[in-house]
Amino acid sequence: MKAIHIIAIIAIAFVAGMFGGAFSERVFANPKVDEKIPEQVTAHAFHLVDENNQRRASMGFSRDGHPLLCVNDQDGKPRGYLGSSKDGPLLALVDKAGESNIILKANDDGSSIMALMKDANHARLMIKYKLGSGPALGLYDDDNLVKAFMLVKQGNPSINLLQGNQKPAISLLSDPQKGAMLAAWNSQGQHRLSLGLMHDKPILFAYNPDDTGLLFNTQRDGRPALGLLSEGSVVWSASGVAPQMPAMDGILDQILR
Repeated sequence: MKAIHIIAIIAIAFVAGMFGGAFSERVFANPKVDEKIPEQVTAHAFHLVDENNQRRASMGFSRDGHPLLCVNDQDGKPRGYLGSSKDGPLLALVDKAGESNIILKANDDGSSIMALMKDANHARLMIKYKLGSGPALGLYDDDNLVKAFMLVKQGNPSINLLQGNQKPAISLLSDPQKGAMLAAWNSQGQHRLSLGLMHDKPILFAYNPDDTGLLFNTQRDGRPALGLLSEGSVVWSASGVAPQMPAMDGILDQILR
């Protein structure tokens, strides 16, 4: 279902609920037989008020000239907006303090966004779709920094956890044609661990900053190979044959490219 259809359904359900019941019977009661019904009403704005003359809903234009529907709570504070902007239609739900809690937007370029907000400037969760790229889900901390995101790009899914400096910490990558990989980075943002399947064969890379470590894979002839590294070179092999595999960064490149 397209985002614009979702917005329409939300708007219809919201308006139906707001004007339902006894209030609907009073306001939308059938006109009298001899009452003339105007064929057209033209105005720049409409305002609905309750029995205390408190504004509860308004339809008009925003400051930049776009049509807007606003609904207010019993204290007259705006709690929801449905309208359009220069980029496309949007729906915003607002808390009592006037801060946006939920934003749903469909852009004219085919992209769409749904955000759960801490306030107007701090997102906590964002779902985004970009035409030609794919969907993405981002989780943010109190400082509005992305801490985790999941995306599907060109049909390939990935899950990523980030460190405080916005460098990667853990990534889970998959390519149906190449394999799947769990990768980890150290605090300096250096890729030091890979565990997964490459062309249906298991592999394990574990590097220290000084290029010592361990590597394991399955050789072309089907035999498993385990080796220890020192300064980037194999110094010991369980099978007597050094494991054949690309450099550490090359493993991820084969999955990502």
